[in-house]
Amino acid sequence: MGTRDSVAVHAAPPAPEGVLARASLRAERLLGENTWMLVLAALVGVLGGLGAAVFRWAIDACRWLAMAWRDPDLAGGIVEYLWGPVTSGASSLESLAAAPWYWKVLPPAIGGLVVGPLIWFLGREARGSGIPEVITAVSNRGGRIRKRVMAIKTLASAITIGSGGSAGREGPIVQIGASVGSGIGQALGFDGNRLIVLLGCGAASGMAATFNAPLAGVILAVEVIIGTASVRVLSPLVVASVTGTIVARFLFGDHPAFLDVPEYELVSAMELPLYLLLGLLAGGVALLFTRGIVLIEDLWERVPLPGWATPMLGGAAVGAIAIVFPEVLGVGYETIDVALQGQGALWALAALVVVKIVATGTTLGSGGSGGVFAPSLFVGACLGGAFGMVVESLLPGQTAGSGAYALVGMGAVLAGTTHAPITAILMLFEFTGNYAIILPLMLACVISMVLAGRVLPTSIFTTRLVRRGVRLRGSGEADLMRSTKVRRILRPFPETIPPELPLPEVMQRALAGTMLHFYVIDDDNRPLGVITLRRLKALFGEEWLDDRLLVAADVMKSPVIAVDLDDTLDVAMAHLARLDVEMLPVIDDNGRLAGCITRHDMVVFFEHEILRDDGLGMKFVMKDRPGESEFIELPEGHRLEPIEATSFLAGKTLRELDLRATMGINVVGIRRRTPEGMERVAPDPRRPLAIGEILVVAGAADAIDSFKKAIA
Repeated sequence: MGTRDSVAVHAAPPAPEGVLARASLRAERLLGENTWMLVLAALVGVLGGLGAAVFRWAIDACRWLAMAWRDPDLAGGIVEYLWGPVTSGASSLESLAAAPWYWKVLPPAIGGLVVGPLIWFLGREARGSGIPEVITAVSNRGGRIRKRVMAIKTLASAITIGSGGSAGREGPIVQIGASVGSGIGQALGFDGNRLIVLLGCGAASGMAATFNAPLAGVILAVEVIIGTASVRVLSPLVVASVTGTIVARFLFGDHPAFLDVPEYELVSAMELPLYLLLGLLAGGVALLFTRGIVLIEDLWERVPLPGWATPMLGGAAVGAIAIVFPEVLGVGYETIDVALQGQGALWALAALVVVKIVATGTTLGSGGSGGVFAPSLFVGACLGGAFGMVVESLLPGQTAGSGAYALVGMGAVLAGTTHAPITAILMLFEFTGNYAIILPLMLACVISMVLAGRVLPTSIFTTRLVRRGVRLRGSGEADLMRSTKVRRILRPFPETIPPELPLPEVMQRALAGTMLHFYVIDDDNRPLGVITLRRLKALFGEEWLDDRLLVAADVMKSPVIAVDLDDTLDVAMAHLARLDVEMLPVIDDNGRLAGCITRHDMVVFFEHEILRDDGLGMKFVMKDRPGESEFIELPEGHRLEPIEATSFLAGKTLRELDLRATMGINVVGIRRRTPEGMERVAPDPRRPLAIGEILVVAGAADAIDSFKKAIA
């Protein structure tokens, strides 16, 4: 376990509320935080893998209810197409194409009729892909997902996909797994980074269980969900992904999502320009996919029907498309299998690139529930397969088969739509286990992502979120400023004056105190104006200065620039910088003065909260309420030590020294001598240090020793 050194109060933190939370705290003290997180990650991985299995079985059941019970002989081919083994993609497609038109139109329409009210009235987070909602939970809700989302997402997506809606099962499984991780974390009283890590563990285990691709599950959680990586983040993700994969292999066997993928190889280096060209085409198709989905969703929002009714109309529209192109129904793994085998007609594969985008946009835009991962792979396989057929006809015997281009096209379109090239590369590599195709795969994926990212900075998951005004997770510092409300560090207003206070008394208060600004308030505690020392200084020497007829209201400046209690710190900091002041008044919903916020308080809060980030290798717990403890928890090999400032440090500021970047240590407190004794102050990055001050530093033992030698 890490050592625990007190900063302010030598006491353990109060026991968290709830039986599970207290049990978690005891387990953490017994095992250590890192080990306990790995245990929880394994639990989340098992439950995430089971969640993926339950979801697949739910899809199977919905498909049987939608089709097989009416005519088992006829529906057998359809059920095989939508759920059965993917080794017979061509024969399954032939069975589906031979079915009457109403077998293609009615099931998705009925599925939409059921899904619409289910989502609209019980959980609207279940609408669409699912991954954008997980990203929103990480960026804006601290990793918290409503508990009901898991059940509603499972049912809604199973019905949508099981009835033939054009969507993938990966996005829903990621959201289901993330809900499992978030639910466990909330039950154990976790918040902040630890809750987000458990959410990511659920997402990683769900994706790994779906594709039998543990590496891709880990990287997806890092690239798409969490957005950052460290040992303390990656270790739980790896454990969860591995355990989820083990569960899936136990239940479904050890095989990739696409069976019998042929052995591809790079025939010659002359093929690399062709794969580069495929990457450029895939980047363009990825843009078409992303913008097409958004455009179709916008069109569906204009349909003059209630939100719960549009999925039925969307299902019928997809069924109508399926009369000509039955391949668009369901997940579409069989069509991918056909492309990977180098089969299919050139014109059909080329047409399906556009038709699948339209069908997927119709399913999701109308209000259905499902993912976009599989449709991205579908479109990429069709694009690559068609491109490969053209290359084969132009350069017979000099290139790999069209199936190799289909495989690379899958990864390239996925990288372009998700902006997650490493996930795409690893996922396709795990599908094949064939290293010979890795060079063209890497080249095409990176080219596609760069092209798509240059034109559209947001991915298919985040484009809609940005348009809705959702702030996405960025750097830890930016997230902290954007997510913390002013009320968190509110302090009482030091002094106010009434508008009728005579000017001489205003001057006396200014000379007797240390305030730079005096705020004038009315009888209802509403700010009327502000009097600055600069303004008072300009009045010195005036003959009428002692005239008591002049009052505060005569010399104040109005209106007052203030922030609300629910404004965030980035808003307050922008006002402080623009006005070049040290303090801002804070008002409540009724416009009354609630207190103030100072630049110094923001700096102190910022420094403290950054230390709470587990990625720094330590945890700082602030006293949020009276009676709470304040402590730093350090991992093994780290320590907290007071160091006296030498002449080397005198006159330098913490900002200039930047000890976190240069030495790998953090200044968590400063003690200085006063006539009354030692005074403890918060580290101000702008204040020059003085000889004899005591810096309380935290970091690795060797880093602290190096720092002591450097300043000696």
